[in-house]
Amino acid sequence: MPRIHQNAEKYAREDFQREIRRQQGYYDLMSQRALADASGIPRSTLWAKLNDPDKLEVAELRKLVKTICPDPLILLALVGYTKQDIKRVKTLLEETA
Repeated sequence: MPRIHQNAEKYAREDFQREIRRQQGYYDLMSQRALADASGIPRSTLWAKLNDPDKLEVAELRKLVKTICPDPLILLALVGYTKQDIKRVKTLLEETA
């Protein structure tokens, strides 16, 4: 099913949540308790913030990045960069590699 522009924020949140679950599996931190303990984020806070990523604080996002290394392009979409912006960054990164 194609994605429509009007739902870009919803898709970004869903993609972020999916990426967190994917990385939890990769790092064998399948429960939110395990992820909370590994990242140093209180369990109740982590549960609430993963259910509503718009409420994530920068410090909490940094802890998640250090713990499970989510895809940076998904994080860019979550914070509001458009697909065109992300493609531009990706092209620049590929050119410099």
